[in-house]
Amino acid sequence: MERDDGGGGPSSSPSSMVCCQADNCTADLSEAKKYHRRHKVCEFHAKAPIVIVASLHQRFCQQCSKFHELLEFDDMKRSCRRRLAGHNERRRRSSSEAQFDGSS
Repeated sequence: MERDDGGGGPSSSPSSMVCCQADNCTADLSEAKKYHRRHKVCEFHAKAPIVIVASLHQRFCQQCSKFHELLEFDDMKRSCRRRLAGHNERRRRSSSEAQFDGSS
């Protein structure tokens, strides 16, 4: 049997319910995937384009694994602009390195 204490330390118990961070969400994450339990977001709100968290319109960022305000995203993308810029930079760098390796 796999033991999962939820990362909450000695005070967490299997009977304590882990809930989604979205305002008024009643989803019980105790049986959810480990990723959703770890980040305290239900599957629905992890993919939703607009989620109200702490009374603010936000979206869950797949790169950061946390909620950001909508203005930090481009269009309907699921990664915030800052993390997406870093991702794109790494891709550009690796493709230019591959181009130099192929020209030798």
